[in-house]
Amino acid sequence: MKQNNKVIWGSALVVCGIAWIVCICLHINILFNGWWTLFIIVPSICALLGNSDKTGPAIGLGVGVLLLLAEQNVIDWDMFWKIGLAVLVIALGLGMIFGNRRKTTDIPTVKTLNRDGKNIRVVNATFGEQNLNFGGEVFEGADVNASFASVHLDLHGATINEDMEIHVDLKFSGLVIYAPSDLLVKVTAGSTFGGVDDKRRVVVTDLTHTLYISGSCVFSGIEIK
Repeated sequence: MKQNNKVIWGSALVVCGIAWIVCICLHINILFNGWWTLFIIVPSICALLGNSDKTGPAIGLGVGVLLLLAEQNVIDWDMFWKIGLAVLVIALGLGMIFGNRRKTTDIPTVKTLNRDGKNIRVVNATFGEQNLNFGGEVFEGADVNASFASVHLDLHGATINEDMEIHVDLKFSGLVIYAPSDLLVKVTAGSTFGGVDDKRRVVVTDLTHTLYISGSCVFSGIEIK
């Protein structure tokens, strides 16, 4: 079925491309204001018809339609941003309502990859919550990728032998890090409508190591406890 879909849509793109070239050669103007939004709207509709997860494609379709309406002067750009934010808030609410109804087998697992001689934990979360405790384990760093999700990393009781990095890619998500009081935290991550809040009282000792937080936070927050 997937192969047939690829053939159908691939053929459709080829036909559209040929028709576009013919119109260019014959000086026929078939373009309209906002025609480029079809490259957002059409794939979103295809994803809605074929994917089991409808939330992402629905957001894409909504944004594409709003962009088209703005290009057609049906709505002004100031209204576009306001409605767009409202659509994202609605999507976040729907994700919270329906996200926990997924089967357990759909919950992402934590993987480990070796990078620069360190075992880096890879955490992926979408429309859900993950609570991870690294007590009794050697913790050398992590990559946290979350969209419309909540992630809790508990480093209390973890063995920390050197400086480490947690690289984040957060979109409309929250990350809580439970860190020892003798662990310094330095933030280099960029934030767009987000930020990092360290609520601990840090105690510096001869064994103090540094946790570097890098990456990006978009409409997201990181809290260190």
